[in-house]
Amino acid sequence: MIKFTSFLLLCLFLVALKAYPQNQPTLFSIKGEVRDTQGNPLAAIISVHELNKTVLANLDGQFLVSDIKPGHYHLHITHMGFQSTAKSIVLEDGDAFIDLVLKESITQLQSLTVEANPFKNGPLEQSQTIDVIDRAFLEKNNGGTFANSLEKLPGISTINTGVGISKPVLRGMSFNRIMVNDRGIKQEGQQWGADHGLEIDPFDVDRVEVIKGPASLIYGSDGMAGVINIAAAPLPKNNSINASLMSVYRTNNNMLSNSALVEGNENDLVFKGRFTMQDFSDYRVPAEEFTYAGFVLPVYNNRLKNTAGQERHFSLMGGVRKNWGYSTVTVSQFNQVAGIFAGAVGVPRAYNLRHDGSHSNIELPRQENSHLKVIWNNNIQVGKDWLEFDLGYQKNNRNELSFPHTQSVGENEFENLALGLSLDVLTANARYNKKLNDKNQSIIGFQFQHMQNNQTGFEFLLPNFTSVQGGFFYFQEYRHTDNFILNAGFRLDGAQHDILEHLQPIYRRLRPTGEFEQRNPDINRSFFNYSASTGFSWITNEYINLKFNLGTAFRIPTPIELSTNGIHHGNFRHEMGNPDLDSERSFQGDLNFTYAKNKFLFSISPFYSYYQGYIYLAPSGRFSQLPGSSMIWEYRQNNAIFTGGEIKTQYSPIRRLSLSLAGEYVYNLNLDTQLPLPLTPPASALFGIAYDIPKIGSHLRNLYVFFETRVTATQDRVDRNERITEGYTLLEAGLGWQLNLGRQPLMLQVSGQNLTNAFYFNHLSRYRLLNLPEQGRNISFSLKIPIAVRKPQN
Repeated sequence: MIKFTSFLLLCLFLVALKAYPQNQPTLFSIKGEVRDTQGNPLAAIISVHELNKTVLANLDGQFLVSDIKPGHYHLHITHMGFQSTAKSIVLEDGDAFIDLVLKESITQLQSLTVEANPFKNGPLEQSQTIDVIDRAFLEKNNGGTFANSLEKLPGISTINTGVGISKPVLRGMSFNRIMVNDRGIKQEGQQWGADHGLEIDPFDVDRVEVIKGPASLIYGSDGMAGVINIAAAPLPKNNSINASLMSVYRTNNNMLSNSALVEGNENDLVFKGRFTMQDFSDYRVPAEEFTYAGFVLPVYNNRLKNTAGQERHFSLMGGVRKNWGYSTVTVSQFNQVAGIFAGAVGVPRAYNLRHDGSHSNIELPRQENSHLKVIWNNNIQVGKDWLEFDLGYQKNNRNELSFPHTQSVGENEFENLALGLSLDVLTANARYNKKLNDKNQSIIGFQFQHMQNNQTGFEFLLPNFTSVQGGFFYFQEYRHTDNFILNAGFRLDGAQHDILEHLQPIYRRLRPTGEFEQRNPDINRSFFNYSASTGFSWITNEYINLKFNLGTAFRIPTPIELSTNGIHHGNFRHEMGNPDLDSERSFQGDLNFTYAKNKFLFSISPFYSYYQGYIYLAPSGRFSQLPGSSMIWEYRQNNAIFTGGEIKTQYSPIRRLSLSLAGEYVYNLNLDTQLPLPLTPPASALFGIAYDIPKIGSHLRNLYVFFETRVTATQDRVDRNERITEGYTLLEAGLGWQLNLGRQPLMLQVSGQNLTNAFYFNHLSRYRLLNLPEQGRNISFSLKIPIAVRKPQN
C-alpha cells in the first residue's frame, strides 16, 4: 500500500514537473472595460478562475490581467447590484480585449463559477440544482456549527446532538449518502453516527456549493444524494496583507467564539493562518422536566446538565501562484471536547441531573474529538489545458468516555475510555480538463482512497478494518448553442473492505472471566460498480433557466453496515451489521425551473429517486443481552422511493425591500414494508423580509434588518417504532451594520433565534428520543474587525 502511494505521488510530481515551462513562452494580457447598460463605468471584480487571481477594475471600469501564458481561461465578473457574468477566453497569439456590459438587477439567475465543477462555469450551465453561498451568508447565519449555518437553504436540515454537534441532511438523506468535500478532499470521520458531527471550523469556510441530486459520477460512491463542497478561499491579491478578528456571543449557552485570521501575498508567495476558540456552557431549554422510560426527571434551572463544550481549531496555508497555475498546502486541526447529557449514556436518574454548582464544567460522559488534515491542492497548465490534482491525509480520533461501572465492567486497562476510534485516510484525486473545440470540453478523472480504522476501549461497536476504493470517470460537456448545454458521463469504481474478527472479553460481577465472545467474524468483501448521468441546461432567455438531469448512481456498503455489533449510545440502541449487504443502486431524475426578472425570482426543483437495495436500520423484534440496551436494530436492504422538491421565491416591491419564501418537502416509502423510512425531515417553509440602507451619515453603512418565520409541519409519516413529532413555528430577527471609526470599519450584528421561547421537538434531533425539547430563546452578538495591513496591488 505504501509503495503504491509513493508511486502515485511520484507520477503526479513528474506530471507537475512537465507542466513547468522549459522555455518561457510569450506572455499576454487580458484587458477590458466594464460598464452598465447606460454606459457608466463599473469598478467590478474580475477573477481568472484557473489562476485563482482577482483584479479590480478602476473607476473608469478598466482592468488589466498581465503576464498570462497562452491557453484557455474562464473569467468571472461581479459587481454589487448587477447580474454576474462569465466569459471564456482563448489566448493564442496576442492580447485579448473584452468589452463587458452588466445589467442591473435586484434578483438574478446565478452565474457565479462553481469551484468544484470540473468545467469551471456557473450553476446556469450545470444540469443539476446547485446553491452557492459565500462568507457573508455564513457569518449572518452563524449557528455555532458549520452544518447549522446551512439550514436556511431549501432542502437542507440537520441532525443535532445538543448545540455543539450537528450533521447535514440533504433531501432527507445523511450519513454516508451525502459527501462533504473540504478543499477538494472528501471529509472522512465517523460520519455514520448521528452523534458524530462534521469536524470543520465554521469560521474557516469562505464559500460553499451544495449540489443536490446524484453526484456519484464526479465525486464517488458517497455522493449518491448530493455533495456539499467547501471551496478554498480566493488567494490574496498581489503584495497584500490582510487580517481580521471576529467575536460571537450567544446568550442561550453563553457561547463565546473568537477567531483570528491573517493572510497575504508577497510576490506570488501566498500564506494564510487562522485560529478559532469556542467555549460554551450547558444550554437552556423551555422546560423544567422531561419524561424518559416512564420516569419524570427534572431539568434544573432550565439547563441541560453536562452539555458544555470547548473547541480549539487552527489552519495554516502556504503556497505559490504563477502564470502556470498555483500550488498550496493546507494543514488544519479541529479539536473538540463536549459533554454528553447523562441520559444519552445509560438511564438518567435525578441524582446525576442535579446542578453541581457550575454550568461550564465538562464531566463524564463526554466525547473528545480531533481531526487533522493535510491537503495539497494543485492546478497546473499543461499546454493550453489544465491538470488539477489533490492529495490529502486525515487523522480522525474520537474518544467516548464514561464510567465503566455503568456498563457492568470492572477493573480494566482502559479506565474511563468506553470507545476509541482512530481513522487514517489517504486520498488522491486527479482531473484533466481539455477543451476540444468551441463547443466541446471534457474531463478525465481518477480518485483513490485508503482508510484504516483502529478501535479500543472497554466497549465494542466497530471492528478494526482496512478499506481501499478507487474510481475512474469521463465527463463531457457539449455547448450546442450559447443557451443550450448538454453533458454526459460514465464512471467505474472498485472497492475492497478487509474487516478483522473481534473477540470481546466477558465479565461477571465486574470481573473478567478470561472468556471471549465473538462480536464479528473476519469479513473480506470486494465491490465493483458503475455510474452514469446525462442532462441539459436550457437558458431560454435572460430570465428563464430550465434544467434536467437523469442518472444512475450507487453506494458501496460501509464497514459499519457490514460489521457493527454493539450499543450505539448516539442512537440509544444495539446496532447489528449484515455482512451480506450488496451495493445500493439508484435511478434519479431532477428538474429545475428558475425565472428571474428585475424584482422577482421564482425557482422550483422537483426530484424523484428509485433505490434498489436501500440500506437502513430496522428493529429486529429481539431484545439485546448487552447491559444498558433494549431492542436489537439490524441493517437491512429493501427497495424504496424518494421524491419531493424545493421552492424558492424572492420579490422586491420597492428598492431595498426584499420578501422571500423557501420551502421543502420529502416523501419516501419502503416498497417492501409500505412504511416511511426513518429520520425523514418534515415539510417546512421559511418566510423572510429584509430591508437595507447603504449609507446613513458619514459613519454608518450597509445597515440591514431582517425578520424570519419558520413553519414546520407535523411529521406523522414515521417508520415502525418511530415517534410522531408535532409541528412548530419559530421566529427570528436581526440587524447588522458597518460602523466606520475613522478609516477602520467595524461589522456588527445582533440577532435572535426562537424569540418566543417556543417548546418544540426537532424530528431529527438525537435528544428527541429522550423527550427533550430544543434550545430556547437565544440572542447572538457578533463583531468583525477587518484590518488591511497592506493594501493589494493588481
